Amino acid sequence: MATLKLDHVKKIYDGGVVAVHDFDIDIKDGEFIVIVGPSGCGKSTTLRMIAGLEEITEGHAYVDEKEVTNLASKDRDMAMVFQNYALYAHMTIYQNMAFSLTLRKTDKIEIHKKVMAAAEILNLKDQLNKKPKQLSGGQRQRVALGRAIVRTPKIFLFDEPLSNLDAKLRVTMRREIKLLHQRLNATMIYVTHDQIEALTLADRIVVMSMGHVQQIGSPLEIYSDPNNKFVASFIGNPPMNFIDGKIISDGKKFECDDFSFELDEKRKALLKDYVGKNVILGVRPEHFQEGGDIDAVVTMSEHMGASTLFHCDVQNTHLNVKFEGWIDHADNEIIKLSLKQDLICFFDSETENRIR
Repeated sequence: MATLKLDHVKKIYDGGVVAVHDFDIDIKDGEFIVIVGPSGCGKSTTLRMIAGLEEITEGHAYVDEKEVTNLASKDRDMAMVFQNYALYAHMTIYQNMAFSLTLRKTDKIEIHKKVMAAAEILNLKDQLNKKPKQLSGGQRQRVALGRAIVRTPKIFLFDEPLSNLDAKLRVTMRREIKLLHQRLNATMIYVTHDQIEALTLADRIVVMSMGHVQQIGSPLEIYSDPNNKFVASFIGNPPMNFIDGKIISDGKKFECDDFSFELDEKRKALLKDYVGKNVILGVRPEHFQEGGDIDAVVTMSEHMGASTLFHCDVQNTHLNVKFEGWIDHADNEIIKLSLKQDLICFFDSETENRIR
C-alpha cells in the first residue's frame, strides 16, 4: 500500500473563500484515518484534494514520498468510494466491478480473477449477473467497494459511503469495512459526519471545524483528552455537559450559579493560574457518580438496556447523567451526585481551549 503526507495544505476558492486551512498530517502505510466534522467543515474538500479532484491552492501532497500535488487524478493510483455508489445502471454487477480494469485494457483472465476475488470477499458472487436496481442499498455499496478493491490501489478514499443507508445497514457495512481493512491491510482515508463511524473505524481521527483541523489522535485520545470545547462537544453521545463557572476560595473550589464543589489536589494545581477567573467545566454524562453534595432533580429517564440516561436539573443548570445498568429513579426524585474528578475537563472561557 502507501504512505501519504499532506504538507500544510490549503484550499481557497474563487472570491477568497478558504475551505481548508493548513491541513498537515503524515499517514502511515496501512493506517485507517477518519476525517470527521459537521457539514461544511472542509472534510470532503480535503479528500477531493487528496484524490486530485480539487486543486491544492497552497502546500504539497506526497504519496510514498513522491510529490503528487499537481498529478492528475487518474495517475495517483487511488480508488474512491462515493456516497451515492456511482454505479452504471445499464451494466451488470460484474461489468461495474470490472469497468476500471476494462478501461485500462487489462487482460480478461486477470479481470475475471480480480472481480471474483473481490466478489468472494464481499459476498457478491451470487449477484454478479444482476443490475444495480435489483440490489439493496447495502449490496450496492458492496459493489462500489468491490470496484475499488479490483483496482488494488495504493490508497482507498471513502466519502461518507454509509450516509444513504438505514441505521441497521450502517452498522453492518461499518463492520464489513473494518474487516476489509484488516484483510487488505490497506491505507484508507474515510470522511464522515458520524462520530460513531469515526470512533469504531479509525486508527486515528482528524476532527475538523470551519476548515481548521482541531485535533488529530487515536479514538481514545480524542474522546478522553479533547483539545478544546468543540472537540469535546462533537465527539461523545450523549454530548459532554458544559457549565460556566469560576475558581474561588484561593483556588480550592469550582463554583457556578447553581452548585459548587471542592477541587482535588491535582485540579487545584491545574487551575492555579485561574483563581478568580471564569472557566468552563466539562463533564461527560458517564463521569458522574451517585453520592455527593450536588442535589439533582430527575426530569426524565431513558433506559437503554446496558445503561440509563437521566436528564436532571440542578436549579437552573441542566445535566445529562449516565449510569451503567438499568436503574430506576422516578421523575422529580432528587439524586445526590459527585464528579469523577480525574475524568473531568476545564476549558478557558475566552479561547475555549483545554486547560492543561
